Amino acid sequence: MKLGGLLKSLAPTIANAAGGPLAGMAVKIAASKLGLPITATANEIEDLIEREPDKAVSLKLADNEFKDRIKEMEIDLESFKTEVEDRKHARETFKNDLTPKVFSILALCLYGSYVMVVTLFEHSQQSETVISLVLGQLSGILSTVCAFFYSGQSSKKS
Repeated sequence: MKLGGLLKSLAPTIANAAGGPLAGMAVKIAASKLGLPITATANEIEDLIEREPDKAVSLKLADNEFKDRIKEMEIDLESFKTEVEDRKHARETFKNDLTPKVFSILALCLYGSYVMVVTLFEHSQQSETVISLVLGQLSGILSTVCAFFYSGQSSKKS
């Protein structure tokens, strides 16, 4: 996408994003600030600024907002990277500890036992809510156990 110097000088962050993976977000922010439909293109934004120079201030505000969004996304990405490293470290630290394994087996047995009791024995209609709550909680615990042992691992390491 070829852009003229007008957009590059007024909103350099948005102009640099044009044609890249963040182009859609950049153009939508600029279009919303300028009162254009969100389907507007960068060239339409440039044409509007040429026709109505007073909208340049709104474009500058859009550029600042886009910069802030990019900074938020970078912070989120750094937070995610830190969290992944922390999980890897926890797995490595506790790989020889029996506590998570015992807890996991206990949770699995408890879940299976509870499902068997609920299925085989009669229960009143009024206890359906409690049964659903307990099954939901136990399912969440099993999901956490699976995530602890298997997330982030594509193959078994020795």
